[in-house]
Amino acid sequence: MSSEQTLLITFLIIVLAAIQVVILLQLRNSKGGAGSIDESAFNQISMNALSQNNEQFLALAEQRFNVQKTDADNQLEMRKREIENLLQPLNEQLKNLETENKEMEKSRNQAYGDLKQHVQQMITGAERLGREASNLTTALTKSAQVRGNWGEISLSNILEMSGLREGIDYVEQETQGDGKRPDFIVNIPGGGKIPIDAKASGKKFLESLDEADDDTRMALLEKHASAMRDRVNELKKKAYRDSVEGDVEAVVMFVPSESLLAITFDFERDLHEYAMKSDILIASPVSILALLRTIAFQWRQVEQAENTREAVDICRELYRRFAVWSEHYGKVGVNLRGAVETYNKSVSSYQSRINPQVRQLNELRLNDDLNKSITAPAEVELEPKSLPAPESIVGSEEE
Repeated sequence: MSSEQTLLITFLIIVLAAIQVVILLQLRNSKGGAGSIDESAFNQISMNALSQNNEQFLALAEQRFNVQKTDADNQLEMRKREIENLLQPLNEQLKNLETENKEMEKSRNQAYGDLKQHVQQMITGAERLGREASNLTTALTKSAQVRGNWGEISLSNILEMSGLREGIDYVEQETQGDGKRPDFIVNIPGGGKIPIDAKASGKKFLESLDEADDDTRMALLEKHASAMRDRVNELKKKAYRDSVEGDVEAVVMFVPSESLLAITFDFERDLHEYAMKSDILIASPVSILALLRTIAFQWRQVEQAENTREAVDICRELYRRFAVWSEHYGKVGVNLRGAVETYNKSVSSYQSRINPQVRQLNELRLNDDLNKSITAPAEVELEPKSLPAPESIVGSEEE
């Protein structure tokens, strides 16, 4: 209930109380001042007074309530509009936020799908790589032939990257006169040769990778190092220096893995010195690539030197031929001068010997019906120039 309604009800109660007081006074006056008041008369008067003013009170209350209701409705509508105006930007922002959230959710779902696909591809690739690595490890562990092929393929790939030309700078598996056959023979400038054999002695090393016991693993690695020394001895027995035609600078034992070679020196520290005493160089992929690229650079230097010498020979031949041509061209100038002199003599002879006779013939009008006339030739006064000497050309350029 509002405060205005409370005040109105209070006012009505006060008015009713005042009416009762008035009625009591009227009754007291009508009895002549008697002390008692007739209750029925009081009730009758009260009812009459209330009935007379009831309609007025109700009309006034109704009017007041209608005014308050109208004002309250107006205030409510105005507040409603104000709240709607305040909430309209927030509503628009909420709609925009909802739209953006939907777009973000769509993009997130798409990105998640792409990421899931890539992850699945990576998992599949990793599984395939794991299987291939496992198969390769098994093959390298169980088959010496596979290890040999692995070393030869690795060496072939390195030769392709070195810049050397197959069939010119190096040859593959060329059988020598005694039946021995290195994996590759590299030619070096000056007629030298470098036989290369790939030795992939990694069985014990690969077995050690799966060994959990330290002592067993160290024993396997020690056997691996001993097997690497045995490969050096085998290569020494092949004596490629004697069987390969040409000047053999050194024999290279190629190990197709840095790890296979690095772990060997933990047990065979003098392996390099031991091999070099037999003119054998132990090379890993990195070191042999550096060696082969150095040889390729030397071949390019040799080719450039040969091209330079050939260019010098070509220039000398060109100079000789140009000298012969200059002699012929000088003769052309002499002949041209003789021709001009002969021509000028013929012109002088025409002017002195023939022209007077032609003038007489013209006077006889022998050419009237010919539409032709004899034209006197003019002398040539141009003098052909001779080719200047090279010293004169240099002097003129300096000036």
